[in-house]
Amino acid sequence: MLDSLPTRLADRSRLANQNKIVGESGPVIVWLKSSLRVHENPALDIGRIIASRNNLPLLVYQAIDERYPWASLRHHNMLLDGAVDLHHGCEAMGLRYVLHVTREGNRQPVMSFFAEEASCIITDLFPLPPWSEWVKSVASRANCPFIEVDCHCVIPMTLYGRSVDRPFKFRSATKKLRRRLLGEAWAEVEAEVEPYLGDLPFTPVDVVLDVEDFTRRFELLRSCNIDPTVLPVWSERGGELVSLSRWQEFLRDGIRSYARRRNNAADIQGVSRMSAAFHYGFVSPMMVARDAAAIGTKSSEKYLDELLIFREHAWHHAASLADPYDSSNLPEWALESWAETEDDPRPRSQTEQSLEFATTPNHLWNLCQRSLLYHGELHNNLRMTWGKAFPPWTSSLESSLEISQKLNDKYALDGRDPSSVAGVQWCHGLFDRPFHPSAPIMGTVRQRSIESHASRLDMVEYESHIERRVGIVRGPILVAGVGAIMDLLADVLRDNGLDVLRTDHSEDSFPSELDFSGSEILDFVSCRIGRTSSTNQRNEGGVPSTDIVAVIHDSSDKAGSAIGSLGLTVVDKAIYTPIETDFTDVPSFDQASRTALWDLAEAIWDLNTPRAPIRYSIQEKLF
Repeated sequence: MLDSLPTRLADRSRLANQNKIVGESGPVIVWLKSSLRVHENPALDIGRIIASRNNLPLLVYQAIDERYPWASLRHHNMLLDGAVDLHHGCEAMGLRYVLHVTREGNRQPVMSFFAEEASCIITDLFPLPPWSEWVKSVASRANCPFIEVDCHCVIPMTLYGRSVDRPFKFRSATKKLRRRLLGEAWAEVEAEVEPYLGDLPFTPVDVVLDVEDFTRRFELLRSCNIDPTVLPVWSERGGELVSLSRWQEFLRDGIRSYARRRNNAADIQGVSRMSAAFHYGFVSPMMVARDAAAIGTKSSEKYLDELLIFREHAWHHAASLADPYDSSNLPEWALESWAETEDDPRPRSQTEQSLEFATTPNHLWNLCQRSLLYHGELHNNLRMTWGKAFPPWTSSLESSLEISQKLNDKYALDGRDPSSVAGVQWCHGLFDRPFHPSAPIMGTVRQRSIESHASRLDMVEYESHIERRVGIVRGPILVAGVGAIMDLLADVLRDNGLDVLRTDHSEDSFPSELDFSGSEILDFVSCRIGRTSSTNQRNEGGVPSTDIVAVIHDSSDKAGSAIGSLGLTVVDKAIYTPIETDFTDVPSFDQASRTALWDLAEAIWDLNTPRAPIRYSIQEKLF
């Protein structure tokens, strides 16, 4: 079956089960997880070809699950941005696209249904758990062929897909193949297909009504079991259209100076900032590589080096492993080095909380972490320095890997990606060589000094970039009221880069009778337990000079009293959000904190999103 496909598509495909005969009546399902685009999408091309040849209807299916690692408002919102453009792109091509967002009342096993009813299933190859595990599970139960397709690499993982210990070896091994593929234009598929109009085991989300309208989008998000404390990056929109536009802008204005500017984190225009678009599959890397190669300068060659060697090396590495996250994937020399230094004292050890919320003694490192917290990104050159700080600050190799990967994946828009997994492990010796003599803690693993990096960086400029205004919020947010939940809300606002004026703060406001170690406490609450009394002191600097744009309060009397006593000026149409703070035991605290955090998220959402739906269309752009 795969042999009958065009070579450029067959090379990108592999069967995930033993079924080789396409069914005769069920639909062809194209299940898109991580390649959310219609241009140069090999999975979509293969689905159209198979449907057309077998006279079968086609369905393009996207699911946004709650179970991926560190599922949050930030990541979900980007996926919904992608859904908007994917919907309109499929519509322009005459294809039926359906969106399933798992949430309260809508957690049906959709892929189990398709496994029984479909004639063929095609999905994009994403070599990380839990996505790879989901594919194996569905493929093993499917009554039809289940095809995985590489939509992420110029050199297909299905064609090479091996791990080599150094990037230069990958460069040499793939040189001829890379040259050939870069010289081939993407051939458009001509295939007429009928959309699948049959029954579905769920009611698809109406993208136009419930996603393009930001008020209704939030209602949709609130029904999901995800973390509401990692707020969206308000300055970033995801999706195919904006990502294509960003690439064209960099191709026009930035790529010719990339080699000279790329390592300067204070030069915000020196890099393409395309990593999130690659992660979600909003842009074809094949197209980007051809565009960059056509420039033909040393600077564009350096960009291609980063894209086709370092990035793709990581993807091929991940595709060759059962568990890409496991420390056993580190080279033997590195594991031996870590074993030799595991008992070395760590006098500068930091708590996981101080690392997550950027309260370490090092200013540059804190700025790096705040870049992740506030903006969902971290310049790659600084990300390496950031990652090298974890081993001396944590108790063991396993702890260092776990915490650094968590913070990357939880906050970075390009997290949960083979490139970032390899990047974290590189900081611990992956794809590297030993450096002698052995040093305390780091052993023979390459060191990277934060202080040295700070000395060659324009710290004033970089700090200004990190501390820039988040979203469209101008002025501080007043949090008025006593108690654990109000302290928690102030923390969350600060963690997302917002200016907070806290009143009525009380020490030790978390009731002592609550067992915060219990499983009932939400993960995104428990990680903040114990920090409010030390980090959220009452604002002693007087009344801010700017207007209050939102008031978060536990009663209108408290809010009114704070506004009156401090002489605050509140802008017209400021957001006033009352918060439920009444709790007496763990279950009610859990519920009260969940409700309060979602109420807070809604208030900030309302401040930063348009009041009316925005209509997007990529038909003109792509067709």
